[in-house]
Amino acid sequence: DDEARDLSLLGQNLDKGAYAHGKSGWEDFANDMGKVYNWHIISKSKHASTAKNHIDKIVGFFSKIDPVLGKKAANAKPSENASNGASKKSAAGGKKRKSDGKDSSDSSPKKKATGSNGSLSLSQREKRAMELLSSYLEECGGEKSQSQNFRCQVVQRPGGRFDTAFFSAENKRFKSMTDVARFLNLAKAPKKGLANISKKGRGSKDVQARRLKRELEKLKKSKVKATKALEDHENNVNPTDQLLIAQESFWDDGSNAAKAHKEGRVLPRANIECFPGIPAHCIPDLLLVWDFFCTFCRVLSLEPIELDDFAAALSFQVSAADRNSQTVGELDLNPPSFIPVYLSECHIALLRLLVKDVTSDLWWWSILETPEMVEQEDEYLGDRKRRPVTAVVKIDMESLLAVDEDPLVTTKWLQALEDVRTRKPDSSGPIKSAVKNAIAVTTNQHVKAYLKKAMRSWKAKSAGVVKRAVVWLIDRMKEARPDLWGRKVSTEEISQQKKLVAEEAALEMENIIEEVNDDNDGDMNLEGDSDDESDSDDDEGSDNEDEFADQSQQPPSPSKQRSSVAVKENDETMPVTTFVPVKPVPSIVDLLLPPGKPALPTDLVSSLSWPSVIGATSCRVYQWYKRRRNEVDDSIREFRELKPMSVADRRRREACASSRILSECGDFTGAGHNHIESAINHLCDGNDYLDLTAVQRLGILRMLIEAAYDTHHIQLSIEDNFKARVNAVKALDAEERRAKKAAKEELTAMESAARERLATEGREAFMATKREEVIEDIKASKEYSVEFIESLNDEDIIDLDDDTKAEYEALPTAESFNKAEVNAVVKKIQEETAFGVESLTVLTLEEIEKRDEEYLKSLQDDLVSFGDIDTMNRGHSRAERETFYKVDRLRREITNFTEQMQSLSEERKQAIEDLKDAIDDGTVKTLRAAMRTAKLARLSGDDDQTNGVWALDLIRDAALELKNAESRKRVTEAQKDLIAKRDKCFIRTEPLGRDRYQSCFIHFDYDQSSRVWTERDFILRSKGNVDSENGVLMKLPGEACIGAEDKSEDFLSVDDRGQPTAKSFLDFCRQEYHHSAELSTLAKHHWSCYTTDSSLRVLVKNLDGKCATEKALKEV
Repeated sequence: DDEARDLSLLGQNLDKGAYAHGKSGWEDFANDMGKVYNWHIISKSKHASTAKNHIDKIVGFFSKIDPVLGKKAANAKPSENASNGASKKSAAGGKKRKSDGKDSSDSSPKKKATGSNGSLSLSQREKRAMELLSSYLEECGGEKSQSQNFRCQVVQRPGGRFDTAFFSAENKRFKSMTDVARFLNLAKAPKKGLANISKKGRGSKDVQARRLKRELEKLKKSKVKATKALEDHENNVNPTDQLLIAQESFWDDGSNAAKAHKEGRVLPRANIECFPGIPAHCIPDLLLVWDFFCTFCRVLSLEPIELDDFAAALSFQVSAADRNSQTVGELDLNPPSFIPVYLSECHIALLRLLVKDVTSDLWWWSILETPEMVEQEDEYLGDRKRRPVTAVVKIDMESLLAVDEDPLVTTKWLQALEDVRTRKPDSSGPIKSAVKNAIAVTTNQHVKAYLKKAMRSWKAKSAGVVKRAVVWLIDRMKEARPDLWGRKVSTEEISQQKKLVAEEAALEMENIIEEVNDDNDGDMNLEGDSDDESDSDDDEGSDNEDEFADQSQQPPSPSKQRSSVAVKENDETMPVTTFVPVKPVPSIVDLLLPPGKPALPTDLVSSLSWPSVIGATSCRVYQWYKRRRNEVDDSIREFRELKPMSVADRRRREACASSRILSECGDFTGAGHNHIESAINHLCDGNDYLDLTAVQRLGILRMLIEAAYDTHHIQLSIEDNFKARVNAVKALDAEERRAKKAAKEELTAMESAARERLATEGREAFMATKREEVIEDIKASKEYSVEFIESLNDEDIIDLDDDTKAEYEALPTAESFNKAEVNAVVKKIQEETAFGVESLTVLTLEEIEKRDEEYLKSLQDDLVSFGDIDTMNRGHSRAERETFYKVDRLRREITNFTEQMQSLSEERKQAIEDLKDAIDDGTVKTLRAAMRTAKLARLSGDDDQTNGVWALDLIRDAALELKNAESRKRVTEAQKDLIAKRDKCFIRTEPLGRDRYQSCFIHFDYDQSSRVWTERDFILRSKGNVDSENGVLMKLPGEACIGAEDKSEDFLSVDDRGQPTAKSFLDFCRQEYHHSAELSTLAKHHWSCYTTDSSLRVLVKNLDGKCATEKALKEV
């Protein structure tokens, strides 16, 4: 190939990934870059001066990466034929291509050089490919004109490669020009077979074989790893670590905690199990509400309070004396309020958060919803989200489809009815007009009768039933007659489709009980205004109230009364057609509120009026959640392909909606009083808030908090906090990577220094040995003087003879030492670096005490060496005075040292404890303080023998930890920032962990620091086993239930309930409630709190370190 004379080819090579990763790729790239510039310099082209200036920059750039790359770029020279010009090359290339064309006409067309096609567009490439196809067809014995029956398409793949394909007039695809020639059966077209496989093809097969071999080896290794993992899993001695649901068979390990749990006792006994005025089963709701206010205090603009104060405010009741004093005169317009201030603040904060959020538009009008309004909303949904329409009018679909009607007539009346689908239910005039037109067009008497029956329920501004009946008929006709909509369907397929639709319609008709009408349907009068009548016309005497409206307002006949009774009795079988619950009766507060949603700021929310507004808001939220609950029920049954529930079943579910929406909040199985609905009705009637019980107040707060979690403000706050946490974690990871990199570089430098030290020590030892040998030899021969011998340096000794020089050169170099020797020296260097000295001697406490004893003995020996010191006096001579002063100084040193040794023992014990605590703490400040204390306790000092330092081994460890702490200072700061972000950037309170019985342990940030809350599952036993007073965890299945029972009919059809797998399926699903699968409702939990140090110590002591979950919990 031609060598590049500009940088375009190099850019193409980079895009294609021609340069390998690693050193070799960089060397090839530097070599090619140098060739480009050196070619212009050698050939003295017009760019020679620019190339000379740029080559230095290129060399400098590569030298910064690696000096070898700079030399490669500077010394890269183009080949001799590269400087001969482009003309010779192109001519040679042309001859070569020409000769290649004469090789064989049976071979596949050669690929053209792509160097000049790098800048061609797709259309240019397609044009060039068609030209090549014409030439190739002519070479194969065809004609150029045959290429006109084909077209070309060029597609660029993500990797930069271009794929060319040819298409015939019948849109048949050909991958190459050879395939086109074979398709045309040209005489010289290459034949398929082994004879035409080129060497390149055989080489590609070899490459593929090698690749498959590598893949096979990878699969074998993966199989070995999987087999080992399976063996480890099967041989696991602790299966409870892998169980998501606790099993009692693994609980009894013989310990005191296991025995206590088996007897239903809580060990240790809790310090707090409930609060005054708050039932025990409401403790989780109390913690939820209080934790929400504390966690999102900044969003709500609230000040967090303690849990005890919140529980006291929630259960506050006005005394009789205060109620009597509350009676005021008629002129007193500002009666005193005894509602706790924090309750008023949190209710008002929740109300402001809900009203100002856009999500409140979803539920503020929920008490005014009707099925027609929901159906009107569904008109704006896509076809996939639109609910299927159910039949509302009875008809014999088989007879209707059996009528042989002109397809054009059928299409015409169906098109007339299609206008009804886009109309609103209150557009009664257009709907009536469309039905009249369809009746006038159709010749099918069954269709006419059906539409007339549907029009019986027509009323002014209320044509929802008519619309559902018409839409149902249109959908069924589309299913039964696909040929009317342009599809090519055979007669047999149409007959089968009609039969299928008729059978499905017959099943729907069984659930419809039709009112008995004494009048004749055929005599109905359809005359009157329809197109011209106004939808807003509410005049009862207007023309649009025709016979259908009159009939609906006439007194019911005895037959109709009997029919309506039958309909009520048949609610058990009538399927529901809407998920809108029954509207609540308007309250006094609803009548006093403005027609629209309150806009903030508003006078409606004040310290006196907020209870009534809270009641109205809770009513709307409650109605909205009832609708959402109905939607979930319908979606589950639709997903399980079950029949729609009956109207009676829907009403029964709505009656216990509070226990299904807020299961834990007081509405449990067997409760005769509905706390939620009674509290809402109480406030909506304008009654006093303090008349509510603590459970009712808690239920109102739970309802508002559930709605608050759906607001954009809370969701946005959680997302921002999550992002802040993620950024803090990323910053911490970056600092940890930087610290690891710095530690790695430091360790590399220390290893290099250790190797040099080992090599130096080896040379020094060799020279010392040789010097002694030379001195002995010279002394024996007496050829040289002692001064001459001492003046010899190392080089002189090495050059004395060849053997010494050879031994010196054979000494181990720095690279020849093994890892163990290097690591030992590295550890020593780290210790010396931590102390900042060149030599460090590490001693134990016993060695330090022995060192002190030896020092004291040396002082006493020095004192004894002066003779009889008792009779010694100062004397008059100078020598006598100096001796007396030395003896006196020795006496004082011995006395002071002895007194220090008496008090030094306790100081050293305290210093050692401080060192251990500081090492565990790991902070710079505590480590430095502990090391200063240890130095004052004489646990380190100067070593006169080595001119270094001696120190206790604990001080050595503390110094190393101090050095690591200083090096990880930035990492520690990032960890502190992460902790601060975690505290500030709230999401939710995470549990501390779980024990072997799946009991959950929680500590709340805003609660007292010594409190740990525990949530335990109850143990379900038979009635005869629940006798122990201390067995607080023992419960009967009925006593452990809370909330409404689950609806098993939503998961299992009537036919499947008798199957053997039905019970096992329900047991598996109900393990989510309780591990025993004996409950069909949510399970209560035993909540308790530990506050004292003794109870917390017993709690930690009972945690078994063998269980993985308890081991992690114990560490926390």
